[in-house]
Amino acid sequence: MDIKTIWGLRVQEFYQKMFRYYSIIGANVFYFFLIMSSIFIYFFHLFLEWVPPQLPVEVIGSLFVTYLLMCTKVRTFVKRADIPFLLPLEWRLKNYFIKSILYSFVINVVILVSFLTVFLTLFLQATTINFLFLIFIVGVAACNIFMKWIEQWLDNRVQLMLHRLNRLLLLYVMCYFLLGNDWMYVLVLMSANFVYLIYFTSKKRKLNWQWLIDEEERALVRNYKFINFFIDVPNLKRSFRRRRLLTMILKRCIPSRQSHTFVYLYSQLFVRHNDYFYLYLRLTAIGIVVNYAMPANGGVFNLLVLFMTGSQVTPLQHELNQSVTLYPISEFQRKDSFLTFVLIMLYTQLAIVFFATSMLTSTANVFNLFIGGLFVHVFVYFFVAKRVNVSGSASKR
Repeated sequence: MDIKTIWGLRVQEFYQKMFRYYSIIGANVFYFFLIMSSIFIYFFHLFLEWVPPQLPVEVIGSLFVTYLLMCTKVRTFVKRADIPFLLPLEWRLKNYFIKSILYSFVINVVILVSFLTVFLTLFLQATTINFLFLIFIVGVAACNIFMKWIEQWLDNRVQLMLHRLNRLLLLYVMCYFLLGNDWMYVLVLMSANFVYLIYFTSKKRKLNWQWLIDEEERALVRNYKFINFFIDVPNLKRSFRRRRLLTMILKRCIPSRQSHTFVYLYSQLFVRHNDYFYLYLRLTAIGIVVNYAMPANGGVFNLLVLFMTGSQVTPLQHELNQSVTLYPISEFQRKDSFLTFVLIMLYTQLAIVFFATSMLTSTANVFNLFIGGLFVHVFVYFFVAKRVNVSGSASKR
């Protein structure tokens, strides 16, 4: 393989794979995305109206932009198997990694400009997105990419934590001044940061291949995790945690009967599976915040949170090990167990949101609790039930 064409081939291979996945998703859930985006924009606008007037809106906008920047990954498209083959040719790969940095930079700029254009114009009437504003956005994105790139040469955790804290504060302050049209402060901070980056990168250093591979794998896993909420992605790396307290509570709450075997297994898997468990916590927290901030619209948003949770947790049916098929329980019972698990999980989420809202405010409505419970029952047995296929779930793992 020609060393000059390897980067283009890697990018082409990645996008061909992603196109296959996203074409399937787009063909099935395009209208779902359209509706969800419209609902999100509506509630986001209501949330901004709820924000106290004494709190500068630039503070919130800067938080969102900084979060997007901190999530940036430097895409190099390297693979673990490249170490024995490309490591000896590192001196010839300068153009390869320059292209990777430029690619990551362009993606970063596109995401930032899209976010600012779509969302910030909804509530930042004082900020005008003109050519000068875009120039500074490009500069902030460049600072962010270079600060991310030099993480590979930091020697220990303390240096890494301090560097990330410095990066977080610097990006936030630059975004805050940028949204407030204080161009001079942004220019000073950006210039000082570039001087520091040039000084740091001027020394000849060898590439940290382990960091490059870990960074690329984390970026791929993030893509696959999103895709996995809609279609099954084979060989996706999962992360688990024991959570002994929660697993002990489940043992006490779920009866030790044959009919409850798979309810127990799904519950244990859900509690230990980081992806689904943290998703559940995030959506529950969002439901509490929205009910507190916009109590008049809390009932409608509760239904939205329940729908999103149930839809995105449904792929959990495919996560059980193949050996569970040896257990002498019919497919009907396994399907019924999974539906029972989803039903209990959504009822629990609804109860948590309701009681948290009743403790924080005096606007908790029992009618919303009743409507939410009715929605969960209909949603599980009419929507989720059609998407459950336990007969082939275990065989995929």
